[in-house]
Formats: sequence, structure tokens, C-alpha cells
Amino acid sequence: MKGVWDCGGTRITDMSRPAPNSPAGRLRRLSRDLGWAVALLLSLRLAWLIRRLLAPLAPRVLFCGRARGADGLKLVALTLDDGPSGAGSLELLELLGELGVPATLFLIRDHLNRGGAGFVARVLAEGHRLGNHMAEDSVSARLPPEAFLDQLHRTAAALSAAAAPRSLALRWFRPGGGWFHSAMLEAVRAEGYRLVLGSVFPFDTNHPPRWFLSRFLLSNVHPGAILVLHDRPDTIAATLHTLRAVVPELRRRGYRFVSLDELVDPDQVGPAQRGQDQVGPAQTV
Repeated sequence: MKGVWDCGGTRITDMSRPAPNSPAGRLRRLSRDLGWAVALLLSLRLAWLIRRLLAPLAPRVLFCGRARGADGLKLVALTLDDGPSGAGSLELLELLGELGVPATLFLIRDHLNRGGAGFVARVLAEGHRLGNHMAEDSVSARLPPEAFLDQLHRTAAALSAAAAPRSLALRWFRPGGGWFHSAMLEAVRAEGYRLVLGSVFPFDTNHPPRWFLSRFLLSNVHPGAILVLHDRPDTIAATLHTLRAVVPELRRRGYRFVSLDELVDPDQVGPAQRGQDQVGPAQTV
């Protein structure tokens, strides 16, 4: 690695990357922003392609849900993958409570210790839902059948134990990496799950500029959309920033945030259906 090192072996400067405020640094940042701007333009029909092309080809996969509620408002569901990330996950729950947004958290078994004791119980008590995102942060479609089921079962057991004494009936599954195949679909169906992907994913795991995340979501959102963001140590700050920017604007546009359950099943009762527009400690049971 290029750089200047002191006699103790500590790198004190990195000569491979220009200083942010130098002409070269500004040019590098401009080039990066231009690249993401092109990506944004190319993505403007992405959600439409998912709904019109992918969803009909894979009807057993949930990409989006019903467009409107009984109140006439456009519906949208928020999902968050890969958590918990640590202290950022606790800040995330606080923010969701402040914004009045129910979410479905797809948690990874091996990450549960990051949330600390009581994290899963708090998620449920504050009106959110949980999904199975496997035991390890890896591509689920590459696992042999036995290893796949082992991870699925171990994750379900860990989530149920963390939710105790509250009973937990897991309904939603999202594969690591987002890839699936027919054998996986059959396996999760036999275990009582529905495989969920989503229709609006702003590539936040690729660490785009924060303006890209907000504009991507606002450009691609549609009635019945399932939004996908990530609760990882390297993404949680951007996720929090994006939610603060996007949620009020979507409400201004006539959207109502609902859980995945309510997005799919109009008989599911959530806080908004009871005439409330909040989730959080006030709804703790």
C-alpha cells in the first residue's frame, strides 16, 4: 500500500488517494457523483421492470403488494436487512418510533449479539415484524440443501428464543444475496415461509452518495412498493439519513407505511388501521 510510514510502522498518510479538498480530490468526487447520476437515470424504470417482468415470471416470490388501503392512501412497506448492526440498530428503532413507521427486520442469526439482550423483544414490542435472513451473511442460493435447512432452522430457533416469552410465528424469508432457485422456493414453502425480495432497492450496500439513496427511492417508489435498506455497520448511518429525508416526503405524496403483513393481507390489523399513525413504545404490549 502506498503511503508514508513512521519508524514504528504506522501509516501516517496515504499517498494513493488525493486529499478530499485538493483539485484531484474534488475531481475524483465529481467523477463519482456523475457515475451515480448516470446510474440513477438508468434506474428510473427499474421498479416498473420488476413489477411487470420479474414478478409475473416468479409468482411465488413477493416483490410488491396491494397498492392502496381501505382509506384510499397508497401503501408502502419498509424492510431492513442484515441487522442488528450494534448501537445503530437502537438508533434505528428510536427513529422508526419517531417517524411512526412499522418495519420488517430481516435479521441474521450470527448478528443477534450485536443488538444486545432484549433487542428482538423490543422490536416486537414496538410493533415491528421479523423475517428470517439465515444464520450467516452469505449467498443462500449457493448452500447445499441440508446446509440451507440447517441455517434456516437455527435462525428461526434463535429468533424464537430471543423473543421469549412472546411467541413468534415467522412468516417471511429473504435469502442472503437476494438470489433464489426453485428448490429453495419449495423448501421455504414447506417450512411455512413466503420468500420476499422487494421492488425498490437503492444499492445501498454499494455505498452510493446519500443524495442517490433518497432520489432513487423517491424516483422508483410506487403504490404497493417494498423498500429494501440495510442495517449494517457500514450502511446504518446512510439508512438513518435516508429515512429522515424520505419518509416525510412520501407521506406528503399520499403514502402510508404498513407492515409486510398488512401490505399483503388487508385483514391484518396495524396501528394505522386503528386510527393511529405511530409505532413505538406507546404501542408496547
